[in-house]
Amino acid sequence: MKKFFVFAAAAAFAFCACEKDNTDKVQGSGNEGGADKVSGLVLNELSGADKFIELYNTTDKEINLDGVYLVKYDSTKEGGKSTTWTGKGGIKIAAKGFVVLESSDLADEAEGGDPAYKYESANHVFKGGLSGKKNVFIELYSADDEKLSEFKRGEEGAGWNQVSGFNNDKKHTFSRVPDGTGEFVYADPTKGAANGAKVADIEQTPEM
Repeated sequence: MKKFFVFAAAAAFAFCACEKDNTDKVQGSGNEGGADKVSGLVLNELSGADKFIELYNTTDKEINLDGVYLVKYDSTKEGGKSTTWTGKGGIKIAAKGFVVLESSDLADEAEGGDPAYKYESANHVFKGGLSGKKNVFIELYSADDEKLSEFKRGEEGAGWNQVSGFNNDKKHTFSRVPDGTGEFVYADPTKGAANGAKVADIEQTPEM
């Protein structure tokens, strides 16, 4: 009888452990690898001139981006921020791979865009623009609201996306060097590919 109770207790413990593992997985993202897998996704390169945001997968496994989202801080928006992009349609990013998201301004005539511009797909478009001369704060979140990565240039001051006068370097992008793990610096544009060498530090205060 004692052996039976020992066996039953062990089985119950194993069942509880399995239940815990299931609850730790990212819900609604389609990622079987759980939160740890999604946490390897980062902002990698941003361009105010060409208006794109590049994501990079630092892991050795493909990641489903469904439910992943971008938040842009802007004091003119209600609550001071807004969700500018949400992954959908089964969009995925390969292991050690890149996904490029492009501004809706590129095809918006009201924003001086090119009406003939074609995106890779509607799921690769983020709402609004990206300025190279303003203070910027952008965050990347998983489907279960875990912050994965952020890019910040300057301080909030009079409001995010409202303070102008920063150096507007149109020849270079805000890039992690090396990819995925390095600090953001200026580097030559490498849209959808590995970032190049550091060119200069990014100025964090407006020009006088």
